[in-house]
Amino acid sequence: MSVKPGLGPKEIAILHYQLIMENNKEEWLKTVMKQRIGISSNQWWKTGRKYIDKKGWSYKFRHEETRPQFKTETSRKFFFYRLNEKGEEQGAGPVPIIIVKDPDNNDEWRVKVSSW
Repeated sequence: MSVKPGLGPKEIAILHYQLIMENNKEEWLKTVMKQRIGISSNQWWKTGRKYIDKKGWSYKFRHEETRPQFKTETSRKFFFYRLNEKGEEQGAGPVPIIIVKDPDNNDEWRVKVSSW
């Protein structure tokens, strides 16, 4: 599982959660916008790993937001199920993630906002 040129927004969103669940930070960082690498990405990584390691949570693709303001040529919004160790939904609702074309990365799709 790795980030390759030309991946679509849904593929990047899924990889973002799969790679953090696999504890592959080096490859996971490649899913993040270059401008977000640093404080934002470090916080996302720490928070995500905490929930995975200490609570046994996992993440599974749910659906893409279809409202026009969230589905543009350069931006997409997706939702993921947050599942506990028994595979049951955890928390108040689905987890959103925003994927955009990153101008600092050859307009490849990358994570702008991640949540856990």
